[in-house]
Amino acid sequence: MVLMAWYLMLPPPVMPPVKDTSGDYKMNSTAPLSQWLKFKTLKSEEACEAALKKVQPFYKCIPSDEPALKAHVTAPASAPSISTLSGAAGAHMQ
Repeated sequence: MVLMAWYLMLPPPVMPPVKDTSGDYKMNSTAPLSQWLKFKTLKSEEACEAALKKVQPFYKCIPSDEPALKAHVTAPASAPSISTLSGAAGAHMQ
């Protein structure tokens, strides 16, 4: 039996960072999954779907064996630091 996890995924912020009218950073929900951020790892699809109800609508539940996650993308030199991404993610967890 293969153990599969589920990821609650967050799209990367729009670069350069832009805030919407509510003051939250805009997210690039059209970016390829390989560029999305693993916000949380969960043990089942049901647990991921339950967590999904508590976050902004642009988050997604993705199985760990999703082929699109394996695409290797090199971040550009101007990519934000992890602390910037964490701040953007935290801004959406209300």
